[in-house]
Amino acid sequence: MIAAVLVALAAVIWWVARGHAPVPEPAAVARREFGVTLRELATRRGAVRIDADDPIRKIGGVFVRTWRITLPDARRVRELADDLNAEAPRWQARLKRETPGGREAARLRFSLGIEAFDIHLGTAAKLRAAAGAVAKRAVPRPSPRPTLEPNVRGRLAIMLDDAGLRMDVVKQAARLPKAVAVSILPFLPHSVDAAIVLHRAGHEVWLHLPMEPVGYPREDPGPGAVLVTMSESQVRFTVRSALNNVPFIVGVNNHMGSKATASLRVMTWVMQEIAARRLAFIDSRTTVKTVAEEAARAQGIRTGRRNVFLDNVQTPDAIRRQLDEAVYDARRRGHAIAIGHVHPVTIRVLARELPRLRARGADLVPPSKVVE
Repeated sequence: MIAAVLVALAAVIWWVARGHAPVPEPAAVARREFGVTLRELATRRGAVRIDADDPIRKIGGVFVRTWRITLPDARRVRELADDLNAEAPRWQARLKRETPGGREAARLRFSLGIEAFDIHLGTAAKLRAAAGAVAKRAVPRPSPRPTLEPNVRGRLAIMLDDAGLRMDVVKQAARLPKAVAVSILPFLPHSVDAAIVLHRAGHEVWLHLPMEPVGYPREDPGPGAVLVTMSESQVRFTVRSALNNVPFIVGVNNHMGSKATASLRVMTWVMQEIAARRLAFIDSRTTVKTVAEEAARAQGIRTGRRNVFLDNVQTPDAIRRQLDEAVYDARRRGHAIAIGHVHPVTIRVLARELPRLRARGADLVPPSKVVE
C-alpha cells in the first residue's frame, strides 16, 4: 500500500517537473470574457474580418451578442465551428447550429446562461460577392421624414451636463426655466455648491457619473470614474462615493462610458447601487454597444435614453438645428430627451429659444417626468 502511494506521488512530481499545468476547471474558464476567447480562436483560423457585438439585444432576459466573422474559405469555417464545439464543455455552454441566412456559410448560438453569442460565419469570397452586388445597386435616397399634423404635441426634457467646475456657468444655467435639469460631475471644486444653487433655484439635480471610455486613459473621464477593470466591491464603492458627493440628486446619467456601458457585468453592479437609492437613470448613449438602459430596467429603475445631443458643435446655428430636431422627436415619439452641456453658448441659445418652445408644439418638462 505504502509503495503504491509513493509511486503515485513520484508520478505527480514528475508531471509537474515537466512544466505541465493542471487543466482548468470549467468555473475557472468561465471567469474569462468569452469574447476574448472567440476572437483568439477566429484569429488563429485566419479571420480577415471580425465585427464584434453588432448589435447587442435583449431577448427573453438573455443578452445576445452578435459576432460576424469572415474567414478565408469554407475549410476555415468548419475548423472554427469545430473549435467552438470543443470549447462548449469547458464553458459549461450549449452550442447550437442554426440555419445560415443570406451569404453566410454557418451560424452558431453559443449560450452561456444570461448571455449568448450569435456567431455568423462567412467566407471572403462571399463577402466580395456581396460587396460587388452592393456596388451595382442604385444609390438609395433617404426618404423625407414624415410631416406632423400641426396639433401634434410632445414633451421635451433637456439636461445640461458637466457642471461642477465653474460656478459662473452654473449661475447662468440656474436662470433658465426650472424644467431644465443639470447633471453634476462628482469630486470637482464646485460639485456641492452647484447642486445647492441649482436645487434652490428649482432645477432637478442629476449625478453625471464618470465611466470608462474606449480611449481610456488617453481620454480621461475625471475623478471617481467607474472602470471595467474594477472588482465588484470597487465598482460599488465608487458609485456610492459619487452618489454621496452630490446632494439633492433625483437620478444619474453617464459621463463618457463608451467602454463601461458596454459591459453588462459592470452595469449590473452600477444599477443595483442606483436602484438601492430609488433614483432614476438616463443612458447618454455614448456607444451603440451600450447595455446600460437594459441593465437599469432589469433592476426596476425608471429609465430613459438620450435622443438628441444639442451641442456637439458649439455654434448658435448648430445648437438651434439640434433643438429643432429635439422638438420634432418629442412630437413624433410623444416625448424626447435632449442633452447638452453647461457651455455659455448653449445656455444663451436656450435662454432665447425655450420661451418659444410651447408654440412649436413641445412642452418642456423635467427629465424625471419622461423616464419610465
